[in-house]
Amino acid sequence: MTSLSLFAERVARPFLLSWGLRRSLLATTLGAAAAVSMPPYGAFPLLFLCFPCLIWLLDGATASSEGDKRRNARRFFSIGWAFGFGFFLVGLLWIGEAFLVEAETYAWMMPFAVVILPAGLALFPAVLLSLASLFWRQGPSRILVFAVAFTLCDYVRAHVFTGFPWNSWGYAVVQSDQLVQLAAYIGLFGLSFLVLFVAASPALLLKESNTGSRKPVLLLAGVLAIAALVLGTLRWTDRSQAFVEPNILIVQPNVPQSEKWKPENRDKLLPHYLEMTAAALKGEKNDSTRLIFWPESAFPFLLTQEPGALAMIAEVLPQNTYLITGGIRADYGAQGATNFYNSVYLVDANGIVVDVYDKVRLVPFGEYLPFREILQSIGVERLVPAPSDFTAGYRYRSISISNDLSFQPLVCYEAIFPQSRLNMSERPQFLANITNDGWFGDSSGPYQHLMQARMRAVEQGIPVIRAANTGVSAVISPHGEILSEVVLNRAGRIKAALPKILEPTLYGRWGDWISLVFILGCVCLLLVFGVLLPARRD
Repeated sequence: MTSLSLFAERVARPFLLSWGLRRSLLATTLGAAAAVSMPPYGAFPLLFLCFPCLIWLLDGATASSEGDKRRNARRFFSIGWAFGFGFFLVGLLWIGEAFLVEAETYAWMMPFAVVILPAGLALFPAVLLSLASLFWRQGPSRILVFAVAFTLCDYVRAHVFTGFPWNSWGYAVVQSDQLVQLAAYIGLFGLSFLVLFVAASPALLLKESNTGSRKPVLLLAGVLAIAALVLGTLRWTDRSQAFVEPNILIVQPNVPQSEKWKPENRDKLLPHYLEMTAAALKGEKNDSTRLIFWPESAFPFLLTQEPGALAMIAEVLPQNTYLITGGIRADYGAQGATNFYNSVYLVDANGIVVDVYDKVRLVPFGEYLPFREILQSIGVERLVPAPSDFTAGYRYRSISISNDLSFQPLVCYEAIFPQSRLNMSERPQFLANITNDGWFGDSSGPYQHLMQARMRAVEQGIPVIRAANTGVSAVISPHGEILSEVVLNRAGRIKAALPKILEPTLYGRWGDWISLVFILGCVCLLLVFGVLLPARRD
């Protein structure tokens, strides 16, 4: 290991000796590089360099102030914020595309959104690393402290305020057919811990910074990496392509977001959907059950209040066919108050609305404006055109089509939340991700969104049917395999059979509790081997 230690020493020296502005710039650069590990780039091996360098940067911040906890906390906060800012700045650049849809109105807000959101999200790693400084020791235990702190950062980010777990560390391996299978056992946050712990362990190659035995940490990291690859490969190679009725049809209309809400196009969109649907159904027999999927907020009007809209749909739908479509819904309450919902409708072949699901997780600044009075006073408005802010639905739930067929609607970015999982008593036959990624053009956003929907399929062993306005629409198997897709910014359709659901996964049964058990198990193993106890250097 001597040659590796010498190499690590050369790489680590600039990070250990940096201070002030140089330290912050190095942390920002590491965060930006780490973002390239995420879809669609998938350069996961970069983390084996970024995480050790970040740990050496933190080591350098404590080298001359072991006894000054406040100074350490301030330095860790600064490094954590700079790293987080670089990571979120690069990883979320696609958000700026939304402000160019109506550039004449919103373009002035783009620089603020592209910078302020990463700056705010960077507070999560800043605060968690600041707390981690209380437990930071110049030894192997700091790898565990680092992995736990950043995993906790992912979890907190997914739950506080409205939650935003976009690009959690577990998503770094979502494009690996084998490694993503681990989500079925330990979930997103368990996978985040695994990625963080294994990828940070090379920091121990720098022997001079270790005051305890590093062998147990390196051994556990190696065992976890091998076990993950073997277990993931076995699950992936053991998959089978089983399908059940009904047949499905996904329509991707590819309506540019800049055209969707123009008054002159109001009466053109529904006929466009119907024409594409009728063309896809032409020549098919009508004796089998069929599901048709249209994307989120498909029409610039209220479906149930538009004269003749449901009748036009009924004319196109064959018998035994159901339409699952996004649409805006209005609910008129007391004293003339109107609530608007971003909803999913289930419509039968007679044009009757069978059931409606209202979106639970609303997008800040898109579907509602937080701190409305303050922000409106400086000219900030939400992006989605509607008479008022949307109202959130009550809870995630399934919709029954028949006694043995139900689905869970996930509208737009609801698919990025692992906590959208339903209880076993409500477990559906598939997840319907009805979305509109047309806001984000040809950026990385739609691809990241697709891969996060893939993670939901693997976690629960449930297929995902994804209908997107401009793409990427897809049929995703319960093993996360993309069986069919319509590429981004193309009109098209998918005709396929519904993949069969798997037996409930460990994560599907226990949720994030199984992630906690896995993390605690790793901590206990290292405690047993004495990693956190005084030990000789090796």
